[in-house]
Amino acid sequence: MISIIIPAYNEEKYLEKTFKSIKSQTYNNYEIIVVANGCTDNTISIAQKHADRLFSLNFPNVSIARNIGAVNAHGDTLIFLDADTRLAPNALEEINNQFHHAAVATIPAYPNAPKFHFYIINTAKNIMHRLKLSKGSSGVIITSNDNFKKTNGFDAHYAIRENSRFIQKLSKMGDYAFITNTYAITSARRYEKWGLIGATVFWLINRWNPENVKYEAVR
Repeated sequence: MISIIIPAYNEEKYLEKTFKSIKSQTYNNYEIIVVANGCTDNTISIAQKHADRLFSLNFPNVSIARNIGAVNAHGDTLIFLDADTRLAPNALEEINNQFHHAAVATIPAYPNAPKFHFYIINTAKNIMHRLKLSKGSSGVIITSNDNFKKTNGFDAHYAIRENSRFIQKLSKMGDYAFITNTYAITSARRYEKWGLIGATVFWLINRWNPENVKYEAVR
């Protein structure tokens, strides 16, 4: 079984589409776990309609939310899926077929906004991930339940780059894989609000200070 773990902080604008993409999969042996954290909108009521299990925190913390979902997962394979990220219909099938020997993996991702420079950014990320020049992710992180337990999960005190740190820990245990023949569609809302230059400057300035930075939620 594949356990799809979705941390959600005020994601009412995106969550229905994310669920729809999961329900449209060609591979059906999965469970959906949503961990609402600090929600003040309709996220919980939406999740109640679609999730197999729903957990709720009264404060926002994406790492704690992911860890709660993973600890309660029944699947051998875990997919940490951002609430604003939609899977192609064959994504779970390709993950099931290709993810066997690696410690961690991701899939290609493309932006939901039809702007050329967003496509350039995501295409560059996909190339770097495929060539392993950068072991990262864009809305989708895949690992095994066993390896998650060995890493003790995500670091809850990291405000940003918690994904990268988690992937780095897993990469020390085995290969980093790039799942092909499928893709995800992820939100470009931060680029849209901050602008390309603003977002780039933010990541460059705070790259080496992930614990103490103030990270604005874009909703």
